[in-house]
Amino acid sequence: MKRKAEKLGAVLEPMVRVAKTVENQIEGILAHWKKGLTTAYLEGLNSVFSAVKRKARGYRSTDNMTTMLYFVAGNLSIPYLYTH
Repeated sequence: MKRKAEKLGAVLEPMVRVAKTVENQIEGILAHWKKGLTTAYLEGLNSVFSAVKRKARGYRSTDNMTTMLYFVAGNLSIPYLYTH
């Protein structure tokens, strides 16, 4: 009977760790629901940055890639130059 209890304890070990983690992080978990905290905006930026990096394989320097990231993420437009 003792062996069966030991096996059961080993099987439940991951659940015990999850319960302890939830218990330690409960304030942050509840803040998400109370205040609507989300990382969706950051995930969206990460997606944009990844797309720029994929396109940036031909950039000659990291400065050029950084400039392109600012250009795309800042939703900037190319200024129109008036010529006469």
